[in-house]
Amino acid sequence: MSEPPSTQPAAGHHVGRVLPLALPVALLAASVVAALAIRESVQDQADRLLRERTREVELVLDNAIASIPASLQALGVAARLGDPPERAFLAVARRTPGAGGQPLPTALVRVAGGTPVVAASAGGAPARGERLVGARADAIRRSLADPGLKATEVFRDGDRRLVAFALGPPTSPPETAILLDTPVQPDAAEVSGDDAFHELRAVVYATPDPRPDQIVVATTDETLRGDDVARGSVEVGDRRWLLLTSPRESLTGRFANASPWIVLAAGLIGSALFAAVILALLRRRDYALALVDQRTAELRRSLAALEEAQAQLVLGERRAAVGRVAAAVSHELRTPLGALTSALYAVREGVDGARSAAERAEVRRRLDDAEREVAAAARISESLLDFANEREPATASVDLAELLDEALSVAPSPDGVRLRRDLPELPHVRADRRQLRQVLLNLLSNAYEAMDDGGELTITARRVGRAVVLRVADTGRGMEPETASRMFDPFFTTKSAGIGLGLPVARRIIEMHGGSIAAHDAPGGGTELVLTVPVMPRDAP
Repeated sequence: MSEPPSTQPAAGHHVGRVLPLALPVALLAASVVAALAIRESVQDQADRLLRERTREVELVLDNAIASIPASLQALGVAARLGDPPERAFLAVARRTPGAGGQPLPTALVRVAGGTPVVAASAGGAPARGERLVGARADAIRRSLADPGLKATEVFRDGDRRLVAFALGPPTSPPETAILLDTPVQPDAAEVSGDDAFHELRAVVYATPDPRPDQIVVATTDETLRGDDVARGSVEVGDRRWLLLTSPRESLTGRFANASPWIVLAAGLIGSALFAAVILALLRRRDYALALVDQRTAELRRSLAALEEAQAQLVLGERRAAVGRVAAAVSHELRTPLGALTSALYAVREGVDGARSAAERAEVRRRLDDAEREVAAAARISESLLDFANEREPATASVDLAELLDEALSVAPSPDGVRLRRDLPELPHVRADRRQLRQVLLNLLSNAYEAMDDGGELTITARRVGRAVVLRVADTGRGMEPETASRMFDPFFTTKSAGIGLGLPVARRIIEMHGGSIAAHDAPGGGTELVLTVPVMPRDAP
């Protein structure tokens, strides 16, 4: 590989390029630091101004709330001194103007037997004789238990949203309180007449936390949240109302907000002027880019060669795997086929000369041996075909309980093995019936072979979410650590016969169905295989 000509920069040239770049970089860094400092200062000033405006709003609201106790006290004094109290209360209440020139919606409430009852009413308050419940009744009781102004949260009375205030003795007769209903219309509320509200958006909640159903005053339709929102509180009777504010526009002015960007722009312009001095370094950059392209091409060629070598390695591994399969097939089929040949020869000789019952029994035994070995050879062939077959499952609705019964009829439990089933009503699963039947037969066969001296086979199934989980647990000899880690590897087996493809084939089939299969140590000894199969979509929750 040819190298570029001797135009590679020496170490002194690198230093000569770095030093001129230090001036524009330093200027740019200084402008960034200055812009950030100015921006932080402006933000601090804006935060202070927002807190000050919020305190001004708190004072405005405090002044508005402060007039409520005075109005209720006047009504309570009139009721206390009047005879009867109801007439005196109404005389003063009707002269106390509210919204639109109408009397304030106030009521004189007596508590009899623990139940607040309206004794007199004016301005659209609850009618005389009405028994109060809910928030109004709670505020009345609190005002009698602890003198002073009491307030409610926002509550509904028909189509109206209200906040009620209650003032009890000593300004009113004993066991009597003054009730004031204040309509709440936050969508239409617009506090005016104060400069603080001209600069701020504000939302007042009748609770210490921002609950949308407790908005009392809102000068905006937006939800106030973020870093530019200030919190305040207003004491209303025995409650504290939450105040959230944010500026309508910048409180520090446009120039103050623009000053960080002005400083940053000046630094950028200065840096650009300094950078113009070192434009000659672009030639070195082009050289570096050309060198990178050259090295990239070399790397791509190396990667291509590596991929080709990897492909050859994979091909060799595949050929080795095919060789192992051929050796396994040759080794496993030689014995049963040899036994089959001997058995057939003996049968042929025995049929001609069989005269006694013992001879005929020997012939039948030989035939049984032949059938058993033929079945063994067939199972080996089927395992190899299933392992090599990559056919996608033709899924349909399958009744798992019915399919399990069919598998048990094909592979019944041998003598000495007790079968225990726990299969409640299960949804149909989405599976290829033939492939799933093969998986069940493999699991049953492995469980039987693990219990040479008898035992108990437990089959349970439960629906879990969008799948059915089937558990097949035996009480056999269990698994060694090496067996547990390799039992799903192709051609791994601990049996004297077989080629170790049953569980690998089962796992591939289940994974092609979108399920899973795993093996664990069963409680009390033995092995438990856990099979997960998806249910049909119409049965999914």
